[in-house]
Amino acid sequence: MQLVIVLILLAVLVGALAQRITGMGFALVSGPFLVLLLDPVPGVVLVNVCGLVSSIIVLARTYREVEWKFSGCLALGGMIGAFPGALLAVALPSHALEILIGALVVAALAASLLLGRVLTRPLTRRKRGAVITGLASGAMNSAAGIGGPALSAFSVLTRWEQRSFAATIQPVFVVMAAFSILSKLVLDHGAWPSLGLGTWALILAALVIGQLAGELLSRVTPVTLARNGMLVLAFLGGILTILRGLGVL
Repeated sequence: MQLVIVLILLAVLVGALAQRITGMGFALVSGPFLVLLLDPVPGVVLVNVCGLVSSIIVLARTYREVEWKFSGCLALGGMIGAFPGALLAVALPSHALEILIGALVVAALAASLLLGRVLTRPLTRRKRGAVITGLASGAMNSAAGIGGPALSAFSVLTRWEQRSFAATIQPVFVVMAAFSILSKLVLDHGAWPSLGLGTWALILAALVIGQLAGELLSRVTPVTLARNGMLVLAFLGGILTILRGLGVL
């Protein structure tokens, strides 16, 4: 059990580090590993809780750069998509949910990378597209704890400037995480992770340390290098989650 807690703290630390440097990536990096370490539904709830706190910390530093109009549209879609995503999460057997989570991570990352290569002309950024993107992101966030890839795809398609995008999605993550947690707790009273108060305190400390370390590293680490590292960890976590769902691990 002690080893599991240490691994949970390590996953949270690295996820917070990734989010501070790139503006997103907490769930992509930490989510698959937390699902591996806990049961799928409590693992996703823990991802949502940590993602919510991590986004609040980032938002406190970047709120002046948020495009609130698009943030509101994305958040509206996220709220709509949260409940059906939570319903899917609690309805599926554990092994099936693990396979789904891993597959969503791998497929979403692959789609984001492909879009960046084949897109020749950016799409116009519209409110309707933001709501639809938020809906997809909210459903994925609630079902699997990974709402970032849909938002990333939207930013790639519209060529959204990275600094503005990273700031704008923080309140979206806060809203989606809150609705995802609430939806799963309403549908499944056993969804809350069975962790002691001391463990929760250590998780909070890991989040803060990860954010502070990310703040320092963001000044010297190229964003491309950080993103590539995040993608490698996310792909690895997604594949491992699929393998456990299939009974290989």
